[in-house]
Amino acid sequence: MIEEELRRMAFDSGASAFVKIKPADIVTAHWVRLKCQFGCKNYGTRLACPPYSPSPEETRKVLDEYTTAYLLRYDGYLDFDTYPPKDINRTMDKLSLHVCKAIYEMERHAFLAGYYKAFAYGAHRCRKCDVCALYDNKGCKFPVDTRPSLESAGIDVFATAKNAGLDTHVVADRNILNAAQLPTFALLLLE
Repeated sequence: MIEEELRRMAFDSGASAFVKIKPADIVTAHWVRLKCQFGCKNYGTRLACPPYSPSPEETRKVLDEYTTAYLLRYDGYLDFDTYPPKDINRTMDKLSLHVCKAIYEMERHAFLAGYYKAFAYGAHRCRKCDVCALYDNKGCKFPVDTRPSLESAGIDVFATAKNAGLDTHVVADRNILNAAQLPTFALLLLE
């Protein structure tokens, strides 16, 4: 019953795929964190990003405490009616915020249904604040619903998607011509 409720929530939020996957098939790797550290301008600038997010070892330990996981794929975003998007940065902000809100709502729904261990991993870097509260040492302004992304927690999205039977690829350039060129993944753990 909960799986069908979550599936409905996923597709209602615009997901193109909702796939059950064994936590053992979720791949963690150290190179993923290196890509954050050496390749992402947000490294060390967000509380939900490395080095503040869980390490690959910590993530693997958490995954091993679960028996069920759901990998969600979003292609583009429901509001996008033109490709390429007029403003890719604004588009990514909207996409990330939408996916993170949707996966958190699924986590919360599962929790309230009695799955007290439910936990979600969001998408991309946190975009809730223009400037992260990290800089004023006051802590996150949204601690209840902020979640690390798969990548920031050391999850190899490409290998995990492949293990779940989902096709994905490297986005080669910023000239997005259709929704499938803008894949975004989120993960929900359930016990």
